[in-house]
Amino acid sequence: MTELSRWFGENAPCWVCAVVNGTARAYAVLETPEILVLVAPLSLGTGHTLVVPRRHVRDLYTLPEELAGSVLSAASRVARAAKQAFAADGITLRQHNEAAGGQEVYHFHLHVVPRFCRDVERFNAPPKLIRFEEQQAIAERLRTALAAV
Repeated sequence: MTELSRWFGENAPCWVCAVVNGTARAYAVLETPEILVLVAPLSLGTGHTLVVPRRHVRDLYTLPEELAGSVLSAASRVARAAKQAFAADGITLRQHNEAAGGQEVYHFHLHVVPRFCRDVERFNAPPKLIRFEEQQAIAERLRTALAAV
């Protein structure tokens, strides 16, 4: 059982809310009053981030329209920065709802994943837990790129 596995499942404590209130560790790339962009600790590849509302929103169905624009705006900014910082060939946005849709963390989050030619095998594999040092390095690269885009 990994440290992160306790956050998975419909009845688990909310990892994102724990990050927002300072009781769980994560590396923020971008912060606004409404939104955080975090380095994904369970990563599909270098530069994978999660765009999350600061307030608890369970899923897409309950995402208020006034937050939806902020989420997409942050995702767009981070996508441009990730493409530049990691020389990505493309970017995939991914979002899951309910267990049948692949949702494991029950706080709305939009994945922003840098993609590379011929990375389908890695992209379709289970995510890998990355060390805090790696998360910090990714966050620093993205923050630098965000300042330039």
